[in-house]
Formats: sequence, C-alpha cells, structure tokens
Amino acid sequence: MFERLSDRTSSIVFTVLVLGISLCTADIAEGLVLAISPLLTVLVMLLVITREGYTREGWHRLGMSESGLRFWPLALITTAGVSVLAFAGAVVVGAANFITPSGDWLQAMLVLCVTGPILAFAEELGWRGYLQPRLAFLGQRCAMLVVGVIWIGWHLPYILLTPYYHAEGERPFVLALFSATVIAFSFVFGYLRLLSRSVWPAVLAHFAHNATFTILATYAITTDRPVLVNEYLAGDTGLFVLIGTAVCAFAIAVRTASLTRRRSLAPSARG
Repeated sequence: MFERLSDRTSSIVFTVLVLGISLCTADIAEGLVLAISPLLTVLVMLLVITREGYTREGWHRLGMSESGLRFWPLALITTAGVSVLAFAGAVVVGAANFITPSGDWLQAMLVLCVTGPILAFAEELGWRGYLQPRLAFLGQRCAMLVVGVIWIGWHLPYILLTPYYHAEGERPFVLALFSATVIAFSFVFGYLRLLSRSVWPAVLAHFAHNATFTILATYAITTDRPVLVNEYLAGDTGLFVLIGTAVCAFAIAVRTASLTRRRSLAPSARG
C-alpha cells in the first residue's frame, strides 16, 4: 500500500483496473459487476492501493460533501429535457407515436427509481468523482475528453461481447453514434462536476438520462420501427440525443468561458 500516488499514476492505475474489470465481467450477472466496477475501483484505489481513503481529504476530493444543488436544474434540462425533445422529434418525423402508459408501468418505475440512482452513483463516483479531478493536469477540457474515451472503452465489452446493450442495428453506425454521444455527455457531466465542485449534479444527470429514455422508449412511445427510433434517432445515444447533448455541452462551455473571462478581468477593472 502506498501513502498516495501522483494524479498521473493514480489515473493510469484506475483506468487499467476499471477497463480490466469491464473486460472480465461483461457477461457476469447480465453486466451487474461491470456496472458497479467504477465504484469498486475507487474503493480499491482509496483503501487498498493507497491510504487516501483513510483520510478526510481522500474522500472530500470525490466531491460528495457538496450537494451542488443550484446546478440540479441544469442537470435535468441537459439530460431529461434532451431525451424528451429527442423522442418528440421522432414523433414529429413520423417514426413513433406517444401512447398512454399501461400495465405494470408504475411498479417498473418504482424499481427504476431505486436501482437507477445507485447505478448512476456507482459510475459517476468513478468517472467524475475520482478520475476527472486526477486528470486535471491535462487541462479541464482535455480531462473531460480523456474521461469520455475511457468511458467508451469501458462500455465496449458490454456492447461487443454480450447481447444486453445496443445489440440491434448496424454495428459500425451504432458504435459511431454511441461514441460521439458519450463524448458529448462527458463534457456535459464534466462541466457539471467542474462548476458545482460536486459529483451529485453529474449523478443526477446520469440517472435522469437513463430513466427518461427508458420510460419513454418502454412506456410512452410506440413504433413499428424500433431500431430506427431506439438505436438511430432517440434512444440512449441516438442522433437526436447526440445533437441535443452536443448543443448543451457547447452552450455550457461558452458560458463557462465567458464567466471565467469576467472574473479574470474584474480585479483590473476595479484597479
């Protein structure tokens, strides 16, 4: 056990471990071990490989001590809002129709509301809580990009080696859409983490995205072209979701840059 590791070394070890777990566990319990592997890897890094988890600062750096409450509306707009607009777009172009939920949808929603936040937390504590701050030496935008690339790599065994995730559609096209959308999400979630100094807005954003597209795709949309709607247009990483998320990421980046410039000019203006 090391007292601590440099951010560069920590990020490399974390990445090797989390990608290794992903590759080895993609088909175990329908991907459940893979889903919580970022959280498991954080615990290994903090409690086994280093002693950071035995100090208050080690846990504080994960961003769990602040709620980031003022950024929760932005988290919902850039995820749940984008998914709603994406499915609305699928309806507008005639690929799908909204329907009234029926059957046991309420029970399914309750299950989703219990398991969804847990799985979102398990991922975000790894990506935005642990890894992104340790990649800050690259520059914040580059850190978000690298986290996005690693996030894609972490998903690939689940997509390529199992039938559980993005198993339909033309594989090259699906992977291209998936990769581009994950990068866009990495910037949106990354900015939420950076601006709020908290991991919770990213957790909320992750859960809101997963829950909204699941609810809409399963209980609120009917279509005779499910692959077109759920894979290519409005599903988890469809084209409409990609466009909406990329626009949100760009808008947040521009706003953040503007605020940064104002703050940097404020002292000289007062002088």
